[in-house]
Amino acid sequence: MDSKKFLIFRIVLVIVSIISLCFIQIYQKKIKDEEQKAIDEKKNEITEEIIIDASKLYITNNQDYFSDYFKSDKLEIRIDTDDLVKSNLINNNDNYKGYVKVLDDEFTYVNNNSMLVDKLDSKEYQVNSNNEKEAYDLKYIYKGNNPNNYIKYNDKIYRIIGVTNSNDLKVISTENTIEDKWGLSGDINYLKTDEEIIEEGYNGIFYVGYVRSETSDISSVMKNEKRNNTYTVGTPKYIGTYSYINISDIINASSLCKYSKVTDIKKENCDSYLINMLNDTYTSISLENNMIYTVNDKYSIIPSKIEEDVNIKKVIYISGYEKYKSGNGTEENPYEID
Repeated sequence: MDSKKFLIFRIVLVIVSIISLCFIQIYQKKIKDEEQKAIDEKKNEITEEIIIDASKLYITNNQDYFSDYFKSDKLEIRIDTDDLVKSNLINNNDNYKGYVKVLDDEFTYVNNNSMLVDKLDSKEYQVNSNNEKEAYDLKYIYKGNNPNNYIKYNDKIYRIIGVTNSNDLKVISTENTIEDKWGLSGDINYLKTDEEIIEEGYNGIFYVGYVRSETSDISSVMKNEKRNNTYTVGTPKYIGTYSYINISDIINASSLCKYSKVTDIKKENCDSYLINMLNDTYTSISLENNMIYTVNDKYSIIPSKIEEDVNIKKVIYISGYEKYKSGNGTEENPYEID
């Protein structure tokens, strides 16, 4: 009997030992899992320093795209933290929604979880099929007679022409000014004024190349605006705070623009919100012999002497990374930023 009790005791002891061992293993695994989780969390931890280092690598990996920025110390680079995630340079940006600003070789993280470019109604703009993917080419354009593309900026009303690849908004003022003229003899690709005019905004790249009236398609017009050719005085692109409207912008804004040459373009065959606001307005595109293109009082594009008094509607860039405040783009309720 004692022998039988001893056997039972041994069996119970073995079972308890096995159960205890299992609990120990489970506990050890739990500790190990928690340690691994802590390691993984540490590994995935994102800091401003990591964001900035990733931005430097992002620029290195996209040298061609950023090449124009490097040619001037006046241009500000902005890198969306979403793009750092998409490029697998950081694992996430859950706590770092915003962008990295690069100016004069100084990198600064800017927190902004409500960016203007993300609040634009995508139903109101269209993809630009002629986008050549340079920073200041338009990836989206507003078309038609009256799209919801109004924006209030520094207490002035503008209309958004389009969104660039760098997420800047190219906008045109709804107000006229005659305080300066586009170009002078021998230097017709630059703004020339007696005094420098400070414009609210920041520097961007504007294309001002020569466009021949014989040019008959939008891709050729855009290439002429962007590239050096025999007829261009100086460079067809410059860095500044503002310019005037481009011929390509007028064509792109129309839902159906039929023309055989630039001087055929008029409201009747290229109707849009844009040409409708450009009567007696200079464009930024130069011609030979100190001439310029103008949209006349009949809303037709014509060659014109630059000395003539015509209205000017300034074109500027607004950063799409600005903090969205309110608005839906309608005339009654334009987009606003803080």
